[in-house]
Amino acid sequence: MGVVITQENFHLLAQDFLNLLFADLAQKEVRIPAHWDIDHLCYRSASLENYNALKIHFSAFADLLIENPVNGRLIATYQLRKPVQFNEWVIDVVELPAPKASKPTPEGFEHIEIVCDVPFSSLEKQFGHLNLKLDGLTKEFNQEFEIHLGARNIKFHHLSLKSVITLEKSTAAYAALQDSGVLKKFKSYRPVIAGTLPLDIAIEGSALDILMSCENADEAQSQLSAAFSKSGNFRATRTTVDNLDTLIVQFNHNGVPFKIFVQNRECVQQAAYLHFLCEERLLKLKGLTLRDQIRSLRQQGLKTDAAFAKALKIAGDPYELLLSIQKLTNSELLRL
Repeated sequence: MGVVITQENFHLLAQDFLNLLFADLAQKEVRIPAHWDIDHLCYRSASLENYNALKIHFSAFADLLIENPVNGRLIATYQLRKPVQFNEWVIDVVELPAPKASKPTPEGFEHIEIVCDVPFSSLEKQFGHLNLKLDGLTKEFNQEFEIHLGARNIKFHHLSLKSVITLEKSTAAYAALQDSGVLKKFKSYRPVIAGTLPLDIAIEGSALDILMSCENADEAQSQLSAAFSKSGNFRATRTTVDNLDTLIVQFNHNGVPFKIFVQNRECVQQAAYLHFLCEERLLKLKGLTLRDQIRSLRQQGLKTDAAFAKALKIAGDPYELLLSIQKLTNSELLRL
């Protein structure tokens, strides 16, 4: 590999790539709302030799989060010590896949991935005139929707790569999630994982939160009861949240507490998910200090939304507060 990637030229290459990508998007009349988080960049390597060299280069200005095999090749993911700033976005994670043996790969940035707060069906209606790749929607965990533009592409999902990695590193919770089969069994309910575990603010006893969407709460209760009523501490509760009939199912699987929240509303439009997105961006912008504060406040007994409000010294009802600021830009959030 001839070119040494330093922090300085990495940022210059990233800016050039993002400028070209957003010019492509503007030409296609694709607008990305400023509150949708660009959670990571993807940098491709042309050969295994280059992949190994890039890992050494990246380690000079980024910290390895994880390296693991995916679909027969290694992918390394790094947290940048100095995030890439582009317009309203702060991008602090880069994904570095090793090339597939059978597929020639150009060297350089290839796509960005965005966490969006709308269902994929809405994206399909909005961007149906473009070249879409929808095979990622068949995944059981963290489905993805891709607009394929050619040399520069864009993918959308509902859980950031860093949150996925955090969950995977919570080995007991992730193993229990896979062993339970809940995502596969209830794929028709379009489950989305949220809550404190993927945000890395869980404390002892924190549950693995899963949001689901179902028109008929009686049907959902029957199906979930059939699947998990024999699990430890099973409990199904009906209540009203945001004027909607809401089913909350709780149980333990392999020693891990699960909490499933079902409404007749798309998961990504439920308050719990919008809270999750807002909290994730706040943690990204404010860093480890805020994360430590939130954990400490939660250990003192505060709920997550109340802990954020207190740590940020923002007055008002915490539940409504997070909903009201969720669509603010990053600069607006920082001004709070």
